[in-house]
Amino acid sequence: MHSAAATAFRALPLTARLEEVRKSGEYLGSRIHGGHQVHLYRMGPAGSEGFFCEVWMRLGLQYVEWIELAGNAEILSEYVHLDLKGLI
Repeated sequence: MHSAAATAFRALPLTARLEEVRKSGEYLGSRIHGGHQVHLYRMGPAGSEGFFCEVWMRLGLQYVEWIELAGNAEILSEYVHLDLKGLI
C-alpha cells in the first residue's frame, strides 16, 4: 500500500511527475535495464515517510519515457553496491 503522497504523485501526468522529481527528488543511483538507463529518487522531505520513484530514459536519448513508483525490494536492491574489499 502506498502513502497518500505516492498515490497523488502516481496520478500526475508525466510532465508534472518530472517537475516534482526535479524540484524535490533526492537522487540515489542508476542502473541499466532493457535498453534504458533508470534513475532512482527518494521523494518527500527528510524524516518523512516518503517514497521511491524511478525515472526511465532510453539509452542514448535524453528524454524521459516514464516515471513510476518503486517499492519492490528486489528492484531496489539492484541499486545497492557493496565494496567488500578489505572486509573479507
